[in-house]
Amino acid sequence: MRKPVVLLLGGPNSGKTHYAGQLYGRLQRKPGMLKLNSNQTTPPNLSALGEVLGQLENGNSAEHTPSETWSEITLNLVDDQGQELQLNWPDYGGEQLKEVFKNREVPENWRNKLLNADGWFVLIRLSSETVYSDAIDKLKTGVGVAKSSSCQRAVNWDANAYWIETFQILKHVAGLDSISSLTTPRLAILLSCYDELTTTDQPPLEVLKAKLPLFESYLSSTWHESAISIWGLSSLGKSLGSSTNDDDFIDEGPEYHGWVCTPDGKSNDGDLTKPLAWLLKNYDD
Repeated sequence: MRKPVVLLLGGPNSGKTHYAGQLYGRLQRKPGMLKLNSNQTTPPNLSALGEVLGQLENGNSAEHTPSETWSEITLNLVDDQGQELQLNWPDYGGEQLKEVFKNREVPENWRNKLLNADGWFVLIRLSSETVYSDAIDKLKTGVGVAKSSSCQRAVNWDANAYWIETFQILKHVAGLDSISSLTTPRLAILLSCYDELTTTDQPPLEVLKAKLPLFESYLSSTWHESAISIWGLSSLGKSLGSSTNDDDFIDEGPEYHGWVCTPDGKSNDGDLTKPLAWLLKNYDD
């Protein structure tokens, strides 16, 4: 059986590390739509996930993946229909995605992943994205435009432009320059640290559209509606620090914390495997 290849995209502090650790904990202790396959030998390369889970068990946040890291974590999974899957989950420092954008160059290990990916799994932390929604109005009126502002904007791109440009680079390397709507790779967008946002119970698509309207428009015009799904993700359900020693995590276990907001706007769904299960749905081996 060919292994499904998932390209994990996310910048620094986007929540990749905590999601991976919590996903591993769910698969072990509180399985949902996906679980670890008991008929397969547990791969030996899960120590990194175990370390993350160990930190969370002590009520503390985990360390971020070092910027130079690139490794593959293999998970043998089975879904609720009994379909067996072997998932390659890439682990890398989020700064590498920034370098792809900055240098307009894709490293070889990324290139191979892009050419073979069955799905793209993208974590975007909206609360930390830079947007200049009032830039045009300020330029028209001349009000409130400080000289230092232009220097800052030269360094920090608007997130709409950053994500569109990044996707264009990755699409080109992957050979996805088709003029028709893409049906493959399937695309799951996870709005991470969703508990930081005030969403008024809106579906995640509407939240993305309100915050990054140009990027959302680009996605909807590039991917077929059946091949893209927008989710909210709060891997921990609350903020933890490196020495928080949170009693709830210690007493209850990290597997009872964290949730997703489904595309229809249903929050506090504890099955963190659902976005990944959607991405792998109807995977043709």
